[in-house]
Amino acid sequence: MLGLLRRSIVLGSLVLVACGSDPGSSEEGGTESSSSGGDPSATIDPTAPTGASASSSTSGSSGVDDESGSSDEGSTSTGDEGSTTGEPAPSACDALDAFVADLADADPEAMPEMTQSFLFEMQYGEHGLPLRCDDRVVFLSSERRFVAGDFNGWEPEALEMEAPVEGAPLWIAEADVAAPGGLYKLVEAGEFAADPRARRYGWDEFGEYSQIDGDPARSHHERWPAFSESVEPLEPRTVRVFVPAAANAGEDLPVLYMHDGQNVFSPDAFFGGWQTSVTADALVEDGAMRPVLIVAIDNTPARLEEYSHVPDDIGGGPIGGLADDYADFVVDGVRPFVESRYAVLTGPANTAVLGSSMGGLVSLHLAHRHPDVFGYVGSMSGTLPWGTFGLDNETMIDRWADDAPDGVVVYLDSGGNGPCPAGGSDNYCENVVMADLLRSLGWMDENDLFYRWDAGAPHNEAAWAARLPEAFVRWFPGS
Repeated sequence: MLGLLRRSIVLGSLVLVACGSDPGSSEEGGTESSSSGGDPSATIDPTAPTGASASSSTSGSSGVDDESGSSDEGSTSTGDEGSTTGEPAPSACDALDAFVADLADADPEAMPEMTQSFLFEMQYGEHGLPLRCDDRVVFLSSERRFVAGDFNGWEPEALEMEAPVEGAPLWIAEADVAAPGGLYKLVEAGEFAADPRARRYGWDEFGEYSQIDGDPARSHHERWPAFSESVEPLEPRTVRVFVPAAANAGEDLPVLYMHDGQNVFSPDAFFGGWQTSVTADALVEDGAMRPVLIVAIDNTPARLEEYSHVPDDIGGGPIGGLADDYADFVVDGVRPFVESRYAVLTGPANTAVLGSSMGGLVSLHLAHRHPDVFGYVGSMSGTLPWGTFGLDNETMIDRWADDAPDGVVVYLDSGGNGPCPAGGSDNYCENVVMADLLRSLGWMDENDLFYRWDAGAPHNEAAWAARLPEAFVRWFPGS
C-alpha cells in the first residue's frame, strides 16, 4: 500500500491579521492579533466525510439546539462513520496512493491546485497531518525538506523527502514510528522549523514543535485551518484547540470557547500572549483545576465588526454590529464540530466562553444570546462602553439591564482605575457599573458573580494572562 507514498505538501498562504488597539484602552500597543495559517479560499466542507476520513458522529446528545432552542446536557464521543455507499471508507494512506497516481497523469498546470486541495482534505481527516499508516508515519511538504524528531534522534539529515511525481509540488518521507509518535520538525539547510500543516503542535524552549500523535502523557494543541462551517456571511478562520492529557487518556471534558485565538496559546503573540494552556496545565497539576478542552477561534480583519453587538463610531464613521452573526457561527458552526470531533461534556453546566476587551464584550453577547449553551461567561477588561463612543446606541450594560439571562455564572474584571464616571482606564468604570448592575439583579459575589479589580493593570495580554487563574479555579475547580 505504501509503495506510492513518497511526497510533500503545498503550504497554504498565511493570512496576516493586524488589528489596532481596542477602544476604551488607555494603553498603546495592546493589539490582539497575530497571524493565522491555512487556505482561506478553500471550498472543502471541513465537517463532511472525505475519502480520507469519515466525519465523526456523536453519541448521546448532539449538543445542537433543537427547535425549542434547548440543549441537552451530557457527553459526546467521537466515532468513525462508514461510507454512505455501504463500502468502507478508504484510509488516508490509500487515498494518498490514489492521489499520487492521479497526480502523475495530471496536467502540470493543474498540479499545484490539486495538491493544495488534497492536502487541505487530509488536514481534516481522522488523523490529520502527518498521516499515520499503522506503524508508519508519512510526512509531507511543499518543498524538499529533511525530517528530524524523537524517532531518529533529531539527526538533521537522517530522513530526506523525495518527490513521487516529477514537477509536482509534493514531497514525502516515511518512517517507522510506533504509536504514540512524539515530536518532530522539518529541516532546511540545517535550520529546524515546525511543520505548518501538522495538526498537533506545541512549544518548548526551542520554539514551536510538531507532534505526530496524541499522547495520554502529554497535552497538545490542534489546528483546523480555514474553518468555514456556518461561517457565512463572515470569513473562514483558523480554529485552535488545546487538548489536555486527560482527553488523550479518554476523559470527557468541559469546554471553554475563547476569541482572538492567535493570542490564546502562542508565547510568540503580543506581550507573550495568554499562554492559556500553560496556565491550565499548571493548575491541573496542582489540583486547583479540572482538565478543560479549550477552543480558541482566530479573529479576522473584521474583528471590531464581529465582536460588537451594535454600530459605533470611533473615528471614520459607523462600524460594527455583526456580533449576532459571530455568535451564531460559534454556536452553530464551531460548537457542533468540536462536540463531534472531541469527547466533551455538553450543556450549559459544562460550557464556558471568555475573552478580553472586545472579546470580553462579545463573550457577554454570546451568553446573552445563547444562555441555553453557555453557563459561564468571562469578560476581562471588556469594552462595555461600545455603542456610545461616537453614537448613542445600546451598550451591553443596557442590554443585560433590560433582559438578563438566567443561570449564567459571570466572571468580570479590569485593571486601570478611575476617576469615574469619566477618565478611567482599561474600561474600569464601566465594569464597576456592570458588576453593580448584576448585584442589583440578584447575582451574588463569590457565588455566581466573580468581580476582580487589578488596580492599575494595563490593557494587554500579559495582564489578562495573570488574571486567568481567577476564572479557571472558580469555574472548573479541582477535586
